[in-house]
Amino acid sequence: MSVFDKDTVNRVIMQLDDCGCLFPQFELSKINNEPVLLGYGGFSSVYEMSNRERTDLKFALKVIGFERHTISSASFWDTGKIQWILCQESKYIARVLDARELLVDVDEHGKVIGVLDVSKERWEEESEKGFHLQFVLMEKLEKIIEKDRFKKVSLLKEKLNTEEEVLKFALEIGLALNMAHGYSVLHRDIKLENVFWDDHEKIYKLGDFGIAKYAEDGSAETVVYTDGYGAPEIERRLYDHYNATADIYSFGITLYLLLNNLKFPGSEGYYPKVEVQYNPDYVFPAPVNASEGMTKIIRKMCSFRAEDRYQCMADVLSDLVMNNELEDTDISEELIDMVTETYREEKIMQEETRPEERPKTRAERKEEQKLIDQLYKEGSIKFGIVITLIMALLFRGMQEDVSIAINWFFLALPVAVLFEALFQRVKEFRLFFGALTVGLIGISAFQMGITMPHIVMAMVVLIGCPVLTASGAAATGIWMGLMLSGKLSFLDFLWKYDLGWILLVALFIAVNRYFHMRIEWEKTTYIRAYLGIYVYDKGFLVMIFAGVVLLILQHFEVITIPELVNRIHLIRTGIISFIAVCFLVWWDGYLDEDEELVESEVGDEELEDVDSLDE
Repeated sequence: MSVFDKDTVNRVIMQLDDCGCLFPQFELSKINNEPVLLGYGGFSSVYEMSNRERTDLKFALKVIGFERHTISSASFWDTGKIQWILCQESKYIARVLDARELLVDVDEHGKVIGVLDVSKERWEEESEKGFHLQFVLMEKLEKIIEKDRFKKVSLLKEKLNTEEEVLKFALEIGLALNMAHGYSVLHRDIKLENVFWDDHEKIYKLGDFGIAKYAEDGSAETVVYTDGYGAPEIERRLYDHYNATADIYSFGITLYLLLNNLKFPGSEGYYPKVEVQYNPDYVFPAPVNASEGMTKIIRKMCSFRAEDRYQCMADVLSDLVMNNELEDTDISEELIDMVTETYREEKIMQEETRPEERPKTRAERKEEQKLIDQLYKEGSIKFGIVITLIMALLFRGMQEDVSIAINWFFLALPVAVLFEALFQRVKEFRLFFGALTVGLIGISAFQMGITMPHIVMAMVVLIGCPVLTASGAAATGIWMGLMLSGKLSFLDFLWKYDLGWILLVALFIAVNRYFHMRIEWEKTTYIRAYLGIYVYDKGFLVMIFAGVVLLILQHFEVITIPELVNRIHLIRTGIISFIAVCFLVWWDGYLDEDEELVESEVGDEELEDVDSLDE
């Protein structure tokens, strides 16, 4: 290891296991008080674990991070979820049981001095402290190849150099890959190191979805591959995107290696000669242990041009069955039936798919995203203007004293908040300027008393949404300018008749609608959306509860409620705002149901038209 040697890393893992920081129901397997290391690669180690109640059940723990090499938290959880879903659908995909991320602080002697269970956002804040470790708990499977310290590769299952066993391998891993592609998932790292043998079920399993990609339209753009296994369009950067045929190429190379004594095409060992293999005119020599029919299939899988390959795994599986004499093999009838059924389902789906249901092209997706961005931008501008006007009127309805508008310190606050709105898009400065701005607002409120502009500006900065923050700054500036110029005298009735609380309700509704738009256009993360909705809903209850408590305390002359709090009317504002938001939620649901009903009726009419044409 570049940071710690293997012994020190083992001690760290054992300490985490002893303090219950890994997976409580499992424990590391040990021999002579040392963890059982199943293997290690360039960036990860794999240890054996057992169930605490049933020690005979063995599992594998993959640990990533001691080399300071991890994928992002979002990618880690996304790929883990992908493999977990797929393994429920196919027994030929390695099972994932659980996953975890820890921030571990270790001293120079390898002693753990701090452990933190981290989320995505917190990890980014703490990125320079300790080790960011990622753990995946999986079923324990056997590797099919092994590398010694001299990089020499050998098969651990000797039967895999025969075409009969390779055919079983191809059908089982092919079914796993077909399942993944059916869920619009590209594995992107098909190779011998990522295929395992389950000695209990006596089947091969596809594992390590660490760089898998959910591709809604079936294509991806990020360049990731292993030398020799990567498709030419990725390795040679022939196009700006690729699809499932890239996985088919990698799978073909995997089969080629098994039937060619672990030698890459044009190579004398388990190392690719890219200048030969990726030559457009190079024809792969027949694998030494492959029949003519199997050679033909592998060559088609590994065609240089993506359009010359098989376009789906179902076609590969079909040809593997059709071009091999399966009667004299040990391959189960169940497996053959599964392959046949997979091919049949794929063909039926292709025939029944209507032209309008075809996957969108990359250009169409970009155009659609451009339109969404434009609509979101226009909506944000409209909401920004409305919210700014409501805030300015709210300040007039809640604040009669104009003297604060001439205070030089108060004059600087809208400018600071406006700068904060700009910095909220820059992660490196976001926390620093946000804390500084809130601090300035707090000092101003302490010096001249808390006012509605102070409260609103502090809230929009804490929420961290640039549109709202800019609206808060603009509203404060507009209110100050109009108050000093005397242009707001016609709005004196808002203060005189205590109508500011109505504007506060309007502000709650406008902000609610704005966040609803952000969620609808997917301009916020799931975590932020859920947290925002949770805080928003509980905020009304807090207002009502606080209003009741203050009334009780005032009744018993414990405190005197400030004028500003009286004018907010916490109980009244909270109840009416809550009812209004509930109504809007119901109304949104009603409209969605109405749209679905219309779409259903239109769909039924289309089907009736199709039936009449068939008749």
